[in-house]
Amino acid sequence: MRLTHLRPVNRHLLILPHFKKDKSEDRGFILPDSYEEEEKYISASVIDVAADCSTAVRTLKLQLDGDHKQIVVDRSMIEEFVFKDKKYHMILENYIVGIVCPL
Repeated sequence: MRLTHLRPVNRHLLILPHFKKDKSEDRGFILPDSYEEEEKYISASVIDVAADCSTAVRTLKLQLDGDHKQIVVDRSMIEEFVFKDKKYHMILENYIVGIVCPL
């Protein structure tokens, strides 16, 4: 079996979003079990970057330290899809609102 990697194109980034799943907080009122409060912006790890992205975004691909490959994105713009039984998350570079950098 041949291993494959999905490479992003057209200014997209292949990411691993950091979704929160904390339902232990007491809100003082009852909500359905299926209700999830979503933050507008979340962090994500960059896995791969399209070659036609801006220079600032392309440099993320070259950085080896995981902390340097973290970005903040608009959660609603993450594209989630399944291809060959594997789930992927991509986002267009326009929806990156920041790059997490050490001080």
